[in-house]
Amino acid sequence: MWPDGMLFQSLRRIELIDPWRVSGGIVGKVGRSLLAGAIVLHFEQAAAVFMSPLRYSRCLRGTAVDALDDGALSDLGYRFTLLDAEDATRWVLPCSLSRLTVDAESWLLPSRSDQPPPPLLLSTTLTTAKDGVSVGLRLLRGGWHQLTYRLDLDGCIEFSPAGHHFHPAESITVSSPQSEFGWLHPASPYPFALDDRCWRSAHPRDWPWPLLRVWRSQPTDALYRDTMRRALLARFAQHDRLRPRLLALRRSVSVEGVPDGLIEEVAADLQALHGQRAVDVVQ
Repeated sequence: MWPDGMLFQSLRRIELIDPWRVSGGIVGKVGRSLLAGAIVLHFEQAAAVFMSPLRYSRCLRGTAVDALDDGALSDLGYRFTLLDAEDATRWVLPCSLSRLTVDAESWLLPSRSDQPPPPLLLSTTLTTAKDGVSVGLRLLRGGWHQLTYRLDLDGCIEFSPAGHHFHPAESITVSSPQSEFGWLHPASPYPFALDDRCWRSAHPRDWPWPLLRVWRSQPTDALYRDTMRRALLARFAQHDRLRPRLLALRRSVSVEGVPDGLIEEVAADLQALHGQRAVDVVQ
């Protein structure tokens, strides 16, 4: 799947688009892994682009490859594209997405105090594991690394040493729209229409004034839960890029401002509404 002309090119830099976040800011680098919605490997004369279809594409399948040389095609999970170096500078996802550039030499060879030349691409492979197919790269002085699609991490691409994976806590806490999985937070800026009104978000500060006045005068948990449920249902029903991410959610979540169990209830309602199961999103 890699042309011979790619071999022996030096890897200059790694661009993370929509990097992994935590509450408080962008991280991208998590332990020994790089995590992002899209990763671009910039070589001397070409660039390899790995993009999450869950986040940026209406077609949720990845690039199909023959991983076992038997004619049967396997899905990489992510979209894989090779571009000329010049074309890569013009290849863009929405400009609103945050970006982080990592120097390939300093990330792959962190313990080197001298100034060796940039890592060279020596060979490539496809590795089949229980989680799917990964692209493997053998880099001079950097060893084997792999690019893996992490559906369990909101469709991130993971670039890591071979055999290594980032394993977060089983339960996710979403404390703000700026943290990872922040699109689940009521204050996330995804407008929607409900009851013939446009809501800027599902956060109570953006509820229509008549409804907010009723809730403030009679602040019952039942009214709050019902309103939040209707608002989140409307948001995910009307945002085609968010709905598959919700249906693909594989971890328990605790979202600030959202009653326990409500995210899962909204996901179940959407599955029934659209006549699909969550697993259908990725198959």
